[in-house]
Amino acid sequence: MGVLVQELHCPKVSFVLHTARPSDMDESVMLVEAAPGQGETLASGAVGTPWRLEVEKKPRGKVDTLAFANFSRALVPVPSRLIGQRQGQGSRTLGAGLVETEVDYSKQRITVDAEYRADVGQRLAAVGVAIEAYFGKKPQDIEGGLVETEKSDADIFIFQSRPQS
Repeated sequence: MGVLVQELHCPKVSFVLHTARPSDMDESVMLVEAAPGQGETLASGAVGTPWRLEVEKKPRGKVDTLAFANFSRALVPVPSRLIGQRQGQGSRTLGAGLVETEVDYSKQRITVDAEYRADVGQRLAAVGVAIEAYFGKKPQDIEGGLVETEKSDADIFIFQSRPQS
């Protein structure tokens, strides 16, 4: 019997990276769809649009912003000491250390900083190329998050990868 133990990461931005453009399966272009907070915002079918970046699959490839996110709410971690307490206006505790909160896009660096957005797109593309190569150059749907740490505001963490269909 074994037990899997994983470190919990709380992304500022969650993403799905398609290593081939889903609309036509063009393998020279990747598509990033991203949303603020936990990946539930993307996975749940919440009303809104994710950030959409199209990235050429080559080193430092061109990044085109196709859409800016406009979800009105996001799930974000709440410090454990606040679980069960009433949250500030515009927030409500959902249990398990998450709070649903309003999104202020003027404070989302991926929205307001084009250079940062391009850098994130290029870094995600490089990760996508490496993961795709590991799985025999088969297109992948990769889920992950951008996590703030003491050293960086955009460490990339991969949560899972599966063949793109």
